[in-house]
Amino acid sequence: MTYRFPKQAKKLLEQQHTLPYLLYTDNGGYQVTIYTTLGKISGIVIQHESGKTADEKETEAILFQLQKYYFYFEYLRKRLALVKEKDSSIAEKIEVQSAILEEQVLFDEKIQPKADALKTMLHVFDQQQCKMDVYQEDISLLNEKIKLQQKITSEDWEAAEDLAIAFGTSAYAQSIYLQDYRSLRKALQKWTAEQQKQLPAAKRRELNKLLTLLSDTNAGLVFDHILSLVPRLEENLMLDKERSKAARISEFQKEFGNYVKFYKPDIAKVKALVRK
Repeated sequence: MTYRFPKQAKKLLEQQHTLPYLLYTDNGGYQVTIYTTLGKISGIVIQHESGKTADEKETEAILFQLQKYYFYFEYLRKRLALVKEKDSSIAEKIEVQSAILEEQVLFDEKIQPKADALKTMLHVFDQQQCKMDVYQEDISLLNEKIKLQQKITSEDWEAAEDLAIAFGTSAYAQSIYLQDYRSLRKALQKWTAEQQKQLPAAKRRELNKLLTLLSDTNAGLVFDHILSLVPRLEENLMLDKERSKAARISEFQKEFGNYVKFYKPDIAKVKALVRK
């Protein structure tokens, strides 16, 4: 038997959030209030700063802006929900513990290419994570600026667009290199186990620390979460996945950049939630 909340109960669960800034058209500023029930949008109210409810044309113009700004940072929101900023802490640990991979004389010819590939992968992860941490801080500052001035200026729209492209490109570059992490880790793990007796005790401990960090319950879990979001980045883009990593990243930057710049949201579904 399926229990259904009566309308009164659902109303009690409903929460409202008024945007801390106005969205503008040629007719002035509009206040947007979003209602949610159990985490899902259940209603939207759009009012002119004079208190008058927006007409259909005004509503469409405001919804267009609302969805476009939401789209800019949709990937970031999904990533934060999954990873919860563990990517940054993992990057800090990797920077320290991956130093063992720099020791060329430690590895034999069999494992050296795998060790080099893993070293490159971890370097790219750290490098791109550092960039994304900066972009995320810039996004927070932009949102705070918009909140304080109570509107989104043309410069803010340009900044949001640029940050969305920069963050998405770094995330994609990081993800492309992470795709081989499990096979590289397993290869190094197998080699380390085979060479237990030959390896100096200190070096063996360093390798085991790195392998523990990269395990499926540690960094590996974060990597898997990041990789699960690749389809979100590639959505609606025409990409050649057979090209080299560098070529794929360059192609993505161009395609994703154009997609973001010319993005036009479909307001039909959201429009149905508007309350008069």
